[in-house]
Amino acid sequence: MADTARMLGVPFMGWQSLTADRAMEHVDGRLVYREIGLSIDRQAGKSTLILAVAVRRMLAAPNRWLTYTSASRLAGRRKLLKVWWPLIQASPLRDKFRVSKGTGSETLECVANGSVLVLLSGDETSGHGDSIDTSFLDEAWSLSEASEQAVRPAMAARPNGQLWVVSTAGTRKSAYWRGKVDSGRTSAALGLTEGTCFVEWAAAPDIDVTDPSAWPGFMPALGRTISAETVATDLASMRLPEWRRAYANPWNDEVDDGGWKVFGQVTWDASAI
Repeated sequence: MADTARMLGVPFMGWQSLTADRAMEHVDGRLVYREIGLSIDRQAGKSTLILAVAVRRMLAAPNRWLTYTSASRLAGRRKLLKVWWPLIQASPLRDKFRVSKGTGSETLECVANGSVLVLLSGDETSGHGDSIDTSFLDEAWSLSEASEQAVRPAMAARPNGQLWVVSTAGTRKSAYWRGKVDSGRTSAALGLTEGTCFVEWAAAPDIDVTDPSAWPGFMPALGRTISAETVATDLASMRLPEWRRAYANPWNDEVDDGGWKVFGQVTWDASAI
């Protein structure tokens, strides 16, 4: 997968290598984990990790069936056609793939072996009738249990079927994703090493997330896909709870905004005379 990422022009960062290494652990040809949960801050490179995983799995065996679900079908279409497809076209893999752009039938196909990635909506009937090898639920904070129910049963007949659930922290409405995060944290705390792999980068509750020296501890792509200058600018202009959710990746109900609901504390302090 790291080789695939390099060919796509998006070589793995350390956090992506670590996640791929854990997610693809196998014993006697069988994947150890049927579910991967990934919680990480925004703009860290999770979509390029998904692309590398998808392309590698499509190339690895013929007639594999992959699905991708995002916050909306429009968001999925934009990701496929405006982000992923240009990377493939500019890579040495361009002759191995083709894309279908028809509205409602957007697909990425490996012409060499018939493997296909299709876009799915988040409703519970969209994946029925198909046997799925790999399914990606992206921006899971905006999805519901129905999105998983659309694809998980379709992987039952696949010995190496794998579900990826990926997102930044959600809001109070994100019951599905919050359940995944709580379950993943519990499994990690108990030392469970099979079934579900949960990987998370987030600031601990007792960390001062406004301190730039603390940022590398919970922003694994800082200095790569995200600059410290941009993070600082957003800190000064965004409401602190939303900035935390975007960059520090805790849940807003896990942190106290300290009463700074109208003006962020950094903005207020900067305006003091």
